[in-house]
Amino acid sequence: YDETVKLWNIKTGKLVRTFTGYIGSIYSLTTTPDGKYIISGSKTIKVWDAETGDLVRTFIGYTGSVYSVATTPDGKNVISGGYDNRVRLWDIDTGEIVKTFIGHNNTVHSVTATPNGKNIISGSYDNTIKLWDINTGELVRNFKGHKGSVYSVITTANGKNIISGSYDNTVNLWDIKTGKLVRNFKGHN
Repeated sequence: YDETVKLWNIKTGKLVRTFTGYIGSIYSLTTTPDGKYIISGSKTIKVWDAETGDLVRTFIGYTGSVYSVATTPDGKNVISGGYDNRVRLWDIDTGEIVKTFIGHNNTVHSVTATPNGKNIISGSYDNTIKLWDINTGELVRNFKGHKGSVYSVITTANGKNIISGSYDNTVNLWDIKTGKLVRNFKGHN
């Protein structure tokens, strides 16, 4: 709640840098695959130079909070999801919106890209996971099965499966090609 992002040296445990300039909480962080930039989601999306700490760019275009940020595997785009129920693809160099993905009925809480960079995956408070075509913006597949908000989505390293975590206290493993539930992991309270 101090409206900052802090970068720590993993080996020494020492604080390297503090990134300031936020209004409100920071909900999500990621880095580009090359580690050059740190990207944060709050009321806006900010791109920081990881080495110098300089603010490179602020992305404008959200109403409400940005709950999740991710990058495409090539590091050229930022993916975001937030309070306005939309997923956005941004050009990291210009800060412009490349594409908006509309289809969720509630807050988008988690976004990621597939390892091949062809798709975006989003998880929402509407209890669904959606697979989007990154080039056309079309919905490829809708994954239904959670009985609570979806808080987290990732893919397996080979890109064949989606793993989702939900408020319903389960983790689900999905087949990305068929949309079928492969396994439901229960055990959290």
